[in-house]
Amino acid sequence: MTAQRPILFTAFLLLTALASLHARGQSVSLYGQTLKTSCPVNCRDVTSKKPIGTYSCTLTYRYEVDMNAYDTAGNYIPDYDFMRLEISPDGLSRYYSTTADRRDSIMYRARTDANHRDGVDLDSWKPAERFALYEDTYLNWPEAGELTVRTGMVKEEFEYTEPVPQMTWQFQNIPPRTVCGYQCMAAGTTFRGRQYTVWFAPEIPISAGPWKFSGLPGLILAVEESSGVFSWEAVGISSDTGDIHLFDPKYDCITNHVSCGVPLMKIRRITRKQALDLEHRRWADPFGMIISSGGSVQMTVMQNGEIISDEMVTAANREKYALPEIPVLELE
Repeated sequence: MTAQRPILFTAFLLLTALASLHARGQSVSLYGQTLKTSCPVNCRDVTSKKPIGTYSCTLTYRYEVDMNAYDTAGNYIPDYDFMRLEISPDGLSRYYSTTADRRDSIMYRARTDANHRDGVDLDSWKPAERFALYEDTYLNWPEAGELTVRTGMVKEEFEYTEPVPQMTWQFQNIPPRTVCGYQCMAAGTTFRGRQYTVWFAPEIPISAGPWKFSGLPGLILAVEESSGVFSWEAVGISSDTGDIHLFDPKYDCITNHVSCGVPLMKIRRITRKQALDLEHRRWADPFGMIISSGGSVQMTVMQNGEIISDEMVTAANREKYALPEIPVLELE
């Protein structure tokens, strides 16, 4: 990949504003751009948050995707998101993006405020390289021993359930690492085509971690993937309590938990293999997914503060706006 020229590309989805595709000099955040472009059209309906459990421990991780692993010239600003892991005493957990959660709330306020008639600004509050990952992972849901993933793309939420992955861990003979004040031991595993080193805290006897990681005698506080693209590190731990939520279109907090009319969200059950196929399509043809789902995308190209082109993205011209394919976590 090569760095993008210092031109500002801004994509707007009609009726709902999308994030700007920013460029800072020659440093570009391509991963965040594509994620923001492929987010659900209406975000997610916060009125459909249904409590399914109660957490007693929460963690915030900085999840980073560094495209410089593919472009060694260092042309890219590492993209990141702050992910939250909520853990209940019985092993149920939810892992999700705090950025996506805040965007959902902004959209909800815009829907219920008569003054928001000229569009919605979802992203001016955050840096360009901070993305919003519309993917929630539930451990031990809907049953113990099961893992459920919800991924939001365009107008739908796609959901699959699989057995909790049984990762084979090897303890690593490397120096301990201190994360959030806890001394952590190292362990390694190979999972679905990628190799990881993780650091877990035996002092916190909870067998959990970010994303799909679990199975160690202590809470996983940091993860590094061998190619250098993906990493997680805990930046906060809390013993606060609260509800673990699941988005359920049949559950509407405004109307006494009874859905009224057509729900804003649609959930389609798929297999993990189908989810991987969708993930690759998300990166290979993000605008195509929006167009084929009935959405519209307008691409404005600005240089030196002036608009130099402005056109609708169509099936015929979308290839010229394509972004380089982005790596995915699961290769198999």
